[in-house]
This record gives sequence, structure tokens and C-alpha cells, in this order.
Amino acid sequence: MDVIELITKNLSSSINKYQNASIAVPGGTSPIKIFNGLSKQKLDWSKVQITLVDDRLVDPDNDHSNQKLINDYLLKNEAKKSKFIPLNKNLNKGENFKFPLDVCLLGIGNDGHFASLFPNMINNTNMLDPKSKSSIDEVKANGNPFVPRISMNLPLILTSNLIILLIKGKLKQEVLRESYNNKNIPLYYLLKHRINNFHIELLND
Repeated sequence: MDVIELITKNLSSSINKYQNASIAVPGGTSPIKIFNGLSKQKLDWSKVQITLVDDRLVDPDNDHSNQKLINDYLLKNEAKKSKFIPLNKNLNKGENFKFPLDVCLLGIGNDGHFASLFPNMINNTNMLDPKSKSSIDEVKANGNPFVPRISMNLPLILTSNLIILLIKGKLKQEVLRESYNNKNIPLYYLLKHRINNFHIELLND
């Protein structure tokens, strides 16, 4: 089963069981091909809620906005019927969005960050300590582009019913291998505390 079928199957299963489904997706170039394919899947998209794992705190039309990215590549074709809700600090505190997430799609950077959880945040217990309270937080300027961000923390990501980690290219495969034993890489903490329903998808460059 390819990753698009895996996502579709899990969303469909939740719709059948709960009458709705939820997915959080990343920015970056790694998921673009998946977004395009997923947008064409036959699914009751009107019952699917979509949000972002993280975003840059810029205008939604800015080229650096993850919201713009998924608007261009995911929220089209069949998937334009879905319900997109921008990531905000209160998204997981009410009943307007389905948590735990049915699917959490993640990418990584060359430094082993995922979502907006970067190496200089290793000692930030609120963001990368699995024992912390699940939250969505604004973080100071970080990464490339160097702008303020908003991100789900590791505990919230770990509650997801299915986590799919996208690893694109040989360099990131090396980062993945190193992350199993290197506590200075954010991905280490996801790999160490991952749930059983965890899937790693290797993508070509």
C-alpha cells in the first residue's frame, strides 16, 4: 500500500466510524507530490478536517506560508470540499477540530527538525518532552526562513492515531539513521517515543 492509499484508508475508516476525520500536514517540498495525489482521491472530503503541523507566522499569501503551499497543492480537485482550519493555539482545546488526529504527516529538515521543533529547542521541555502537556505554541524566529512560527509540540503529535514520517533523499536518510542514537537531533525524540502506528516513507529526490 502506498502512502496516499494509507492516508486515504485511515481517513475513510474514521469517517465510517465517527462521521468525520482529521489530518495535519507539514510544509516543505517533500509532500507536494503526495498532496497532488491525495487531492484526487475519492473520499467524502466534506467530512475531513485539515490543518497544519506547523506554520510560519507570515501572511497566508506569502510564499513562505505553509498555508499557501497546501492551498496550492492539496486543497483542490476532490479535496477542495474539505474543511481547512489554520493552525492556532486553541485548536486542540475545543470541539471544533477532531483530536487525536487520525493522520499526522511529518517531514524533516537536514538538521533533523520536524514541525517547528529545532535543535536549539532540545532543552525546551514544553516542546520536545513527551511528558509535557499537549499544546500548540508560538515559537521565536527559527529555521529558514528565519521567522516566528507556530507549531504542535511533540506530546500532541504523539497522540495521533497514525504518524507518517516522510524522508526525501539520501541526505535525510542519513539524518534518519543518525537520529536513532543522537539526542542532539529533534527527530531522536519522535523516534524514541513513537507509537505503534508509525510509518516511515522513503521518497526519491
